[in-house]
Amino acid sequence: MKDRDDLVRGKAAFLARTEQYRSLGYDRFAAADFVVKTGGQLSGPALDIGTGKGLMAMALARQGLEVISVDPDADEQALAFLLAAEAGLEDRIRFIWGDASVLPYSDDHFGCATLVAVLHHLEDAAPVLEETARVLRPSGILILADFSPEGFELVARVHREEGREHPVSGMTLESAEVFLSRKGFKPTVRRSGHNHEVTVLVKNAGGRL
Repeated sequence: MKDRDDLVRGKAAFLARTEQYRSLGYDRFAAADFVVKTGGQLSGPALDIGTGKGLMAMALARQGLEVISVDPDADEQALAFLLAAEAGLEDRIRFIWGDASVLPYSDDHFGCATLVAVLHHLEDAAPVLEETARVLRPSGILILADFSPEGFELVARVHREEGREHPVSGMTLESAEVFLSRKGFKPTVRRSGHNHEVTVLVKNAGGRL
């Protein structure tokens, strides 16, 4: 999105898609709030991997957290910043353009982290999960969430109606949970709702991974 007109068009498309999903029973804002609240009592700063339209970053900010949101798509982040600003949350969110497998933060920097609707975009999630684990503090909370089977079908149906396909890799919550468990993370909560499945894990408090 190179100029204001692009942002206006991007916002209009986002609002139209959001309303389309809502008419099908999927409220994207309510889903983001559900995922964050499933994490329980969160401490900051918070790391949001995969900005998208900024829904998770805004949900975290609404909980009073300072948020760093990372994404390789600068255009998406420009729109996310606009939406956050219109929600009065821009002072709590810093949008960072970059690769989540190489984060510019020290070990044990963040109190919590989220990867929501990200795993199914990754052919190999290991580098991102490793890096997220590195920058998360001991006893820090990691929230993983992706679409439920019903959610994937809903999104795929909307894409098919537009003559497109919704790409889905082989990465799942289950495979990510197994990977992180081997790194010392402990799964604590598993919930389903709002067309999402959510897994909450806590980083081993005993030391570095």
